[in-house]
Amino acid sequence: MTHLPIAAAILAAISSVTALFVSRKEVILLWAVLSVTAFLTVLPTIATGIFAAEGRFNSEGKPYIQSGVLVGNIPANARIWEHELLGGSGAAIALVLAALSAGFLLRGRVPNKYLTAVLAVALAVLWGIVGHLGGKELWSPDTFPRFQQ
Repeated sequence: MTHLPIAAAILAAISSVTALFVSRKEVILLWAVLSVTAFLTVLPTIATGIFAAEGRFNSEGKPYIQSGVLVGNIPANARIWEHELLGGSGAAIALVLAALSAGFLLRGRVPNKYLTAVLAVALAVLWGIVGHLGGKELWSPDTFPRFQQ
């Protein structure tokens, strides 16, 4: 679930940077399809992350999610809160990229190549960081007490 949006974002970033140097519609088409894929595949990733966080507990034995959908910004939840905040920011960037992609795919309008390259690279880097934080949280000694680094 988590790897597909990250991989699509990385490939979309590569495509968008390539489009700066190669003037072919196929490269822009590849960027557009990968950007839409990144956004669509992050939706179930977010949903499963929320469901997974509901079943976890902090060091005080309290559920991570105490009210609403996201964890509270308290010291015990600092790592997962940062993961959710950055991941949500990435989802917002992915939505913008998907909207720009839809304009190209449906109307043939080529978006600003520099804007799309900056956003696509920012998304790939951001989700790379978010993925690292999430993996570190999931595979930490708090989750698996016998795990040793």
